Amino acid sequence: MLAAIKLAKRLHLGEDDLVLTVATDGAAMYPSELAGALKRDWTDGFTEVSAAQVHGEHVLGAGEDHVLVCSDLDRNRIFNLGYYTWVEQQGVSLEEFEVRRDQSFWRGLLDLVPVWDDLITELNGRSGALATA
Repeated sequence: MLAAIKLAKRLHLGEDDLVLTVATDGAAMYPSELAGALKRDWTDGFTEVSAAQVHGEHVLGAGEDHVLVCSDLDRNRIFNLGYYTWVEQQGVSLEEFEVRRDQSFWRGLLDLVPVWDDLITELNGRSGALATA
């Protein structure tokens, strides 16, 4: 979410513009992280004042640091970093990896979103994560 905010600031987007990002996990997946943060950072409890301070610092105060508006060279460099993960580690063929350069590959993934949603819901149900939400 912070990256989307930084990108919007870097591109000088306004209230009529949109940056879409994906939040892959809900807070229910990280109860131990929450407990640790509360113990470490908010020993007196996380209050409305605490929330306002965090929001001001990390959301309203977000700058454009660490944002790169990519050239074609940059995009290719970043794409090529995936070679090790996908081809070397995951065993994806070079041909299957290279097809990802084309936007049609990514657009085609939209058809899989309902299937992935069902699989995530099933996994969360089996893991007990839904019971804590």
